Formats: sequence, C-alpha cells, structure tokens
Amino acid sequence: MNKFEEMKEEIIKTADSPEKLGEIFAKFGMTPDNPEVMKEILQEAGINEELNAENAAQMVKSLTDSFSPEMRKYLANLVLEVSKSIPAGPMPDDIKDLLDSWQKGGGCIEK
Repeated sequence: MNKFEEMKEEIIKTADSPEKLGEIFAKFGMTPDNPEVMKEILQEAGINEELNAENAAQMVKSLTDSFSPEMRKYLANLVLEVSKSIPAGPMPDDIKDLLDSWQKGGGCIEK
C-alpha cells in the first residue's frame, strides 16, 4: 500500500476523533516546511503533472467523499489555520467556498 492510500485509511479511521488529523499529517511528514513529501504523496495519488485547480479538486473530492460532516468541519478549520501561516497568496474563491461549506456541515461542492 502506498503512502497516499495508507494516509487515507488512517484519516477515515479517525472520523470519530478528528483532532488526531494533525498527528496523521505529522506521521507522514506532511508539514509546510516539507513540500517534497506532499509531492510524493500526490504522485502516489495519481497526480503526476503539475497541480492545477482541476486535479487538485479531484484529489480533494476523492479523499474526502467518505468523510463525516464532523471530519470535514475539522479539516476545514485545520486548513484555514494552516493557510494563515503559509505565504502563498490569497486562497482561491472556490476553495474558500468548499471550506465554508464544510464548516457549516455540508459536503463537497459539485462543479
């Protein structure tokens, strides 16, 4: 099993304990100061080309379809907090909309 599948399984298992999500990311080395690990995991998820809006959206949908509303809410809060400390420019509106939906207990936004 590759890292992506292993990480996905662990994330799904923590659906009742979303506070452990940060521990899972750390376990797999997914930290803002380690972009190579993220690149490796994306490749294992089948994203071999440069990340763009379309394949990023597909990856998120694939990973989060089975998440509970509570897990999505926790993940949205985590992403928003982490994004405050990353100098990557403004977050795209569609990503903000998705995270806002998750924070309100919604599911994935279909495009």
